[in-house]
Amino acid sequence: MIKDKDWDMVKKIGLTLVTVLVSITVSAQNLRDSTITLFEDLKVPLVEKKYVANTNFQDNWYISMYGGVTSNFGSDCSHSGFFRLMGPAAMLAVGKEITPISGVRFQINYNRNTGVTDDMFGEVTIKDAESGLETIKDMSWMTHNRYKWNSYGLSIDYLLNFTNLILGFRENRKFHLQGVVGIGGSVSRNYTTEQYAEAQHIDNSHDMELANKDKYDNRQHSLICLRAGLAGTCMIARNWNLHIEAVGNILDNSYDSNPTTSNTWDGHVDYLLGVSYRFNNKGGMAPGFYYPRHDMTEYLVRMRDINEIREKTKRRRDELEAMTDTIDVDAQVMYTLIAFDENDATIDRLQQTNIYTTAYAWARNSRSIIYITNSTAVDDKLFRKRAEAIRDILLERYEIPASKIRIIASEKDIKPIGDYIELIVND
Repeated sequence: MIKDKDWDMVKKIGLTLVTVLVSITVSAQNLRDSTITLFEDLKVPLVEKKYVANTNFQDNWYISMYGGVTSNFGSDCSHSGFFRLMGPAAMLAVGKEITPISGVRFQINYNRNTGVTDDMFGEVTIKDAESGLETIKDMSWMTHNRYKWNSYGLSIDYLLNFTNLILGFRENRKFHLQGVVGIGGSVSRNYTTEQYAEAQHIDNSHDMELANKDKYDNRQHSLICLRAGLAGTCMIARNWNLHIEAVGNILDNSYDSNPTTSNTWDGHVDYLLGVSYRFNNKGGMAPGFYYPRHDMTEYLVRMRDINEIREKTKRRRDELEAMTDTIDVDAQVMYTLIAFDENDATIDRLQQTNIYTTAYAWARNSRSIIYITNSTAVDDKLFRKRAEAIRDILLERYEIPASKIRIIASEKDIKPIGDYIELIVND
């Protein structure tokens, strides 16, 4: 188990890790839209540049499977070759990309570990149970021999995308380099040296009662594990990625069942190759962080309609100035087009700004009458529904008196005296 001084260090490392996770995860990206000025003192949001979109909780999840090898380090491992300390390893992970530079994953893993016996073995006195005779046996051949055990882990990793952090986010980049830090738990058991089973005095198996039980603790160990390493990811298809990674795992000195040696930590480095499937985002979209590009067609149509209204206002003013029999030649007239989607009475964001423009103009000249009309002279349920929706906003949101608002099906039927504003309802 971990000693008090080591446990304090583990707590500090864990606290630091949690702080980093929270700070980077919370720093999701703020979207900033550019604006375009349509009217005096009125700006309408208009996104023309690329930006990274926020995602939903159910977006950017993936499941991964890994296989590879693990190489142990710890007590007396320097007395065995690097490749002779290797054993098979496997991992199953479920993860989520939170932002283009940060992600988190949960995994379970299996390792077949290799340890090395130390130099305690020499001459051992063996007493025969029947005759009572004692013999001395040379056991030095057991010094620095390898033995095996299994370990099972459950952990959580934080992944920091160095590629996007340094080079900036790019959609559908083919390769990413990531840093991995994590914390978890590991259970080790089934210690064995089957090839030396006849030497029961130093047999390192879990099932044997050992003469050297004070030296080797073969009980099942449950330990805290700290993880750190590097991972590379290659995008091979829309939903598929290929991964290669090397991650070190640091554990207490008792991990290899020999806690009496001078080294403080045992552990292993996992070299893994894996593949992951990335689930589609909300709405069936491909996984990832997108660069939304606003379709400017609708904005251009609206701008064209606004320009037509401006031209119509200018022509009407010219007509009024040319009239000699009019009483109110100085009347102020304003035209605003309110456009709706086909067979719909919902007022969208851009039309809300047009209604605001009307209310703003009326506030500057409260003598004006607001006419909600229709240039096509169609008086049907849809027109009435649309006109009433506009009227309700003027009444409730901008508190314009009802006596100042009139609904007339055809603008040809408007016979105003004095200043007035026309809200023309068009499809």
